[in-house]
Amino acid sequence: MKSLVIVDMQRDFVDKGGVLYFPKAEDIKDNIIKKIEEYEKMELPIITTQDWHDMEDREFKKFPPHCIKGSYGARLTSRIEDVLKDYNSHFSIKKKRFSAFFETSLEDILKEAGINEVEVCGVITHICVLYTVEGFRNRDIQTSVLEQGVASFDKAAHECALKFMKEVLGAQIV
Repeated sequence: MKSLVIVDMQRDFVDKGGVLYFPKAEDIKDNIIKKIEEYEKMELPIITTQDWHDMEDREFKKFPPHCIKGSYGARLTSRIEDVLKDYNSHFSIKKKRFSAFFETSLEDILKEAGINEVEVCGVITHICVLYTVEGFRNRDIQTSVLEQGVASFDKAAHECALKFMKEVLGAQIV
């Protein structure tokens, strides 16, 4: 079974006024919404990941505090939140680290739903998207990365991550 995986499309990253907002995130929102609508029509699973940090998270030594558990900034951007609101095959992963596999139930969801293929989109290409794609590929899950559905605040790192995911991890860039 195939699933759409949407990485960290949260208000602190992709909405104006968010703590780590970057304008390039605006470019991918419509593409992700279209992809969600495709998956809903086919009644296929959709997995969203969200950074979900404690106030004292050690990640805040490197990045400003963001996506604090239960905060406004930790919520999915409103358009995605709205389109997924009543969708029965939506699975939400709350994560503390870059990879959506680290200390989460993602692996269990994949096994229980029989998911063996994923399409990945979201932010940040060279951080959470990359480390989540690495987790899928290390589990031999067929993985496609939607080039028009990922973004980063750093163009060079974005391009490097896409190349790395393709050439090293064996993900398809579509």
